[in-house]
Amino acid sequence: MTRTLATGPLHSSAERLDAAIEWLTIRVGLPGDAATEPAWVRCTDVDAAFLAGWEERMVGAVTRLYGRTHPMTVSGFCLDGYAGLPGQIGGALFRLARRVPRVDRGSLAFRCHPEEHHPDGIALLDPRFWCLPGDPDADHPAATVVADEAELAAVLRAQVRAHADEFLAGYHGVARLPRRGLLGAFYDGLDTGVWFGGDPEDLASIAEAAVVLPGGTAEFPDPSSLYRFVDVQDREHISRRRVGCCYYFKVSDEGVACSTCPRVDDAERVRRYSELP
Repeated sequence: MTRTLATGPLHSSAERLDAAIEWLTIRVGLPGDAATEPAWVRCTDVDAAFLAGWEERMVGAVTRLYGRTHPMTVSGFCLDGYAGLPGQIGGALFRLARRVPRVDRGSLAFRCHPEEHHPDGIALLDPRFWCLPGDPDADHPAATVVADEAELAAVLRAQVRAHADEFLAGYHGVARLPRRGLLGAFYDGLDTGVWFGGDPEDLASIAEAAVVLPGGTAEFPDPSSLYRFVDVQDREHISRRRVGCCYYFKVSDEGVACSTCPRVDDAERVRRYSELP
């Protein structure tokens, strides 16, 4: 993980999140020395040409990992990787600190893993944020105070949806993915972001995700799908059902889908978790 640079309320929140999520670097601002850091890409620079190159690299990564490739998997992995950016960082900071950063395309950058080509770092490019009246830094010049959690969640949803609309207006992957799955990828990123913004086994995540994604809103009609279940060994788990699909099952052994895949029903999900040690 990379420590964030400079100081400020959002920097301290990013540092906490960076320490909590081992597989993802979280920072505010881009590295000052590009020679010592892998390439970071601003979201505004992700155009058709960039996406085509990303998908070409992903073909090699998918083939190395699974011994085969498929156009829908390649497009699904890249779409998921990009769409998760605003929702993951926004949802995670909502849960972790009740702060919402700016996640429009001009305010985010990302870095991809050098071999697997999925995003493994997110940079917030704007230090401003929204928060609640009781936030310890509510009087900071970078803070915009909103009345309550519902309003804070509405700000987050609106930002993620605006980011999605701008990106999807010019999106053309190598494979033609279902229309519902395109916006669904951004919904999944937001739902997952709240889930992993704290202990993923904490039941509080279910209620917090429901605040962010109550369902029936103009931005995302689906409510959060986080839910609790008990396996056959009487162990409690939290899982969810995706709206979009990464199409992993197209390249997996015997066509096995992810546990959160919309193709996996609740009974199968219980069976899988029951077999875990």
